[in-house]
Amino acid sequence: MRIAMLCLHTSPLEQPGAGDAGGMNVYVKNLAFALGALGHQVHLVTRTAELTRTEEVRENVWIHYLQAAPGQALSKEQLPGIIPEAVTAAAQHLAEFTFDVIHAHYWLSGMLGLHLAQTWQVPLVLSMHTSAAAKEYESGIAEPVLRKHSEKTLLAAATRVIANTPVEARQLTRFYALASTKLDVVLPGVDHRIFHPTQDKLRRPEGSDDLHVVYAGRMQKLKGAHLLIAAIGQALRSRPELKITADLYGALSGAADYDLPAMVAAAGLAEQVTFHAPLSPEGLATVFANADVVAVPSLSETFGLVAAEAQACGTPVIANQVGGLNYAVHDQQSGWLMPQPDAEIWAEQLVKLARNPGLISRAGHAALEHSAKFTWERAAVEALASYRLARQDRNPLPPGNFLPN
Repeated sequence: MRIAMLCLHTSPLEQPGAGDAGGMNVYVKNLAFALGALGHQVHLVTRTAELTRTEEVRENVWIHYLQAAPGQALSKEQLPGIIPEAVTAAAQHLAEFTFDVIHAHYWLSGMLGLHLAQTWQVPLVLSMHTSAAAKEYESGIAEPVLRKHSEKTLLAAATRVIANTPVEARQLTRFYALASTKLDVVLPGVDHRIFHPTQDKLRRPEGSDDLHVVYAGRMQKLKGAHLLIAAIGQALRSRPELKITADLYGALSGAADYDLPAMVAAAGLAEQVTFHAPLSPEGLATVFANADVVAVPSLSETFGLVAAEAQACGTPVIANQVGGLNYAVHDQQSGWLMPQPDAEIWAEQLVKLARNPGLISRAGHAALEHSAKFTWERAAVEALASYRLARQDRNPLPPGNFLPN
């Protein structure tokens, strides 16, 4: 099968945890690689400010960089304005190719995908990864009207929709009245060749941390690093005899006033909390495997790949009980889901874990077992089933101009 896989807002090959790159980039890249390994041809499509070009990434996988807004570094909020340029660039650059299906990731790619599906007369499969309605409901953070309107249009027009978890599927039917008959669930995977337990966890010297926490992700409010910092501060104020430390890996993404180092300094946690640049998957796997617990304090999360990758390293997860994290983490078994994104609740759990290392050890074994259900090979096979249904059930896309005003 020949698949056009659209990821407009960032390249799937970018470093996760930097800029707007995150779990979706990991998802798109690894799904494409797994499909390519099965013998299918995957053409990744993304935007660049440089010249349009094509590169072969590996056997059966290519990436097409489409020039739009030349020379401009754009934020995610500015990207809707370049969709018309991306449509033109795609129509010109990809004219020599024929595709069996388009798989668009996120609503920005979906808008591009609608035009290409109309032009090429091929089915459009859509993965939202996150929806405005679910994000607003869980986090209270308002989303632009354009995005909300576009998502309704997309979900109505797409041939099929792939949700990352049953939780996301229920959100799409609840908030968008999406018919369950055109919904498929494809669980994300984990590259178990990279994310696995170390032969022996690095042994800490006597008198070391009671609890060492790791966070990995973009430094933005939605991802909740501020919640973790506040919880550590509260935990240490309530139990000053404990030694709780944290390493945070990632880069600022979004609002410049989201100043986590200043928050750490104000809380007097400079010796307990350390910031680091984003890591390669291999580096991240080592960090995860040698943490006591990995924190995923996101206020909204469609799945939470970090949680799945951490558990594959034999490390339990503490996270908020939101979205797909309900599925990615087996609560009270492979980790702990907090009922509210509340620093006091988090602090109580951190203290409990610091004082009961046996809980961490038992959860680590369960985490490894739980992670076995997440593989990219399985995701590729299930995505192919969705693509085949899309080709079988394809209806002509409605006429109209879907470009943002």
